[in-house]
Amino acid sequence: MTLPSPSPSSADKRSPWGALVLALAALALALALAEGLTRLAAALGVVDLQPTLADVAPPEEIAQEVNRGPHTAQGPLYVGDPVLHHRMAPGWSGAFPPEITARLGRGEIPIRTNRLGLRGPEPMEPKPADLFRILVLGDSVAFGWGVREEDTFPSQLADLLTLLHPGQRFEVINAGVSGYGTWQQARWLEQEAGRLQPDLVVVQVHLNDAADNLWGAVGQATGEAPRSWLAQRSALARLVQLALLARRGGGTGGGSCANDWSEPGRRVCWETTLALLDDIRRTAQAYGAATALMPVPMRWQVEAGIVDPRAWVDASLYQEPLGRYARREGWLFADPLPAFQGAAAGGQGSLFLDVGHPNEAGHRLLAQVLYRTLNQAGALP
Repeated sequence: MTLPSPSPSSADKRSPWGALVLALAALALALALAEGLTRLAAALGVVDLQPTLADVAPPEEIAQEVNRGPHTAQGPLYVGDPVLHHRMAPGWSGAFPPEITARLGRGEIPIRTNRLGLRGPEPMEPKPADLFRILVLGDSVAFGWGVREEDTFPSQLADLLTLLHPGQRFEVINAGVSGYGTWQQARWLEQEAGRLQPDLVVVQVHLNDAADNLWGAVGQATGEAPRSWLAQRSALARLVQLALLARRGGGTGGGSCANDWSEPGRRVCWETTLALLDDIRRTAQAYGAATALMPVPMRWQVEAGIVDPRAWVDASLYQEPLGRYARREGWLFADPLPAFQGAAAGGQGSLFLDVGHPNEAGHRLLAQVLYRTLNQAGALP
């Protein structure tokens, strides 16, 4: 005798789609609750969800230079680069845009690049055996934003060397590119050191390198702007992103380095920059070159009454950590800040075009301080 099958219960008759809907609803409720709690924790200061330097897409000024920088019939001065983000086109000839020169109250300021895509004379290739070659890595300061090529500190350093060491052949190559951070300088040197064979590598440092380098480290690791669309809108997603960045170091070697230096009370983090300087020194040493480090002063470190959002950063958080690093790691260290402050106290007039770029007199003083440091250290032949 066959027993009748039991009739399905109401639970058995439930559609699997209904269970899925209930699960999704529960998940959405949980996420909404977690989002609310995360926002509350951020408001109470329990967690810090403020934007970090790792969130910075290519700095706005770099994008402006690449997209709306000087153009001629040859095309733009700045061209994209898959490794360096951008570089200057080789063999380019033109001038600073009129809106810049008009703002500075100046006439035309020409720009020419050599076959390396750098501002300055063509380097001698192959390098003569009796030539002492100094390679200057830097950003818009070394490049000479707002001044003529012959007024840049690399060019004025070359003039000093020729004048004071007439029996020795020198060449100073200006590898400064506007918008470059130390990460780009390190990668550029890796590409070109074998070709150029420098005897001395000078790295010009600026305050904004802390931001540029953290962006560069994270951007190179991810291949895109690190902060996602969701993380810009969700506190919970932001918290998860920060946790992941902290777990892998965020390209900085420590969570404290992710702090945004633009907020009062927070220190500038130089750990990423120092690691990149280590890379530069290793590359230079591989070709027998010495290294020198020169941080360029900001105008508000020299002149009173200068308004700048970065002016809360005390000088000790800029020049002093770099000086300690340089002495510890065997770099030559040229600090122009005392000379700039002395010139200002002596009533010699401003040494700047704006808050961060020196004028011709500022470049002259940079060249003099750098020369004095190299000469006193016995780094020159």
